[in-house]
Amino acid sequence: MKLDGKRIRTLTSMSDERMWGAIKFFASANGVDLSKKRVTPRELSNLKTMLNSLTDSDLTRVGELIDVYKYGR
Repeated sequence: MKLDGKRIRTLTSMSDERMWGAIKFFASANGVDLSKKRVTPRELSNLKTMLNSLTDSDLTRVGELIDVYKYGR
């Protein structure tokens, strides 16, 4: 999944419970188990604030880092 502004806005507009469920789903699909990780409402609020502040340049860089991590390029 490619991150873009629309996907970020969709994710951050979800309730905390639903957003955390989506994060766990995407993490699991990429081999990361967050099932035992617990987050507070404050942590999720901070995460939403951070995600909403990402620029297009930031999202491009995130995509590049994911490619390096997943594909070694």
